[in-house]
Amino acid sequence: MSDEPEALRVILSRRSVPLVRPDPLPRTTVERLLRAAVAAPSHHLTRPWRFVVMAGDARRALGDAHARAVARVRPDATPQALAKERSRPERAPVVVACIATPAADDPVARREDRDAVVCAVENLLLAAHALGVGAMWRTGAMADEPEVRDHLGLGPRDEVVAFVYLGLPADAPPRAVPPASLEGVVEWRGAPTA
Repeated sequence: MSDEPEALRVILSRRSVPLVRPDPLPRTTVERLLRAAVAAPSHHLTRPWRFVVMAGDARRALGDAHARAVARVRPDATPQALAKERSRPERAPVVVACIATPAADDPVARREDRDAVVCAVENLLLAAHALGVGAMWRTGAMADEPEVRDHLGLGPRDEVVAFVYLGLPADAPPRAVPPASLEGVVEWRGAPTA
């Protein structure tokens, strides 16, 4: 893989990093990641994304919204379960809510706009890896609940696509993932030239 172009090496070596240190990330680093995110393609240049960056106490406020949603959806949740839910956003020093803000109610445009935000999330993850920042895409069942939507200031058409957790990687390296095989996932129709 050493003779591969740098961009391809970054793509092929990216891994989710679930364990990060509590050290804060500089705002300039997060801004670099977000600039990479907004370089993603979007149909008709709609740029249908919005990002809510949460650090410090803002992560606890997100956790409070998640815990309120869990308490409503699962009234039998124990205090320990609610405390665990409340603390989830504090697993990393920065959490970025990646939100699709579709421009139209048209189902095709909505799908295209959401797909563009997915591309923005991948750009963010790749940029984090390239800069040595640990990143993990998490979302969870509560992302669509009113408590979380209200906390993030979502409109009726907006949708949380991802919560990306960011931080400096902990000492343990991310788990090795075997290279993906093309077997069974690629169908060739017409042969490309050799």
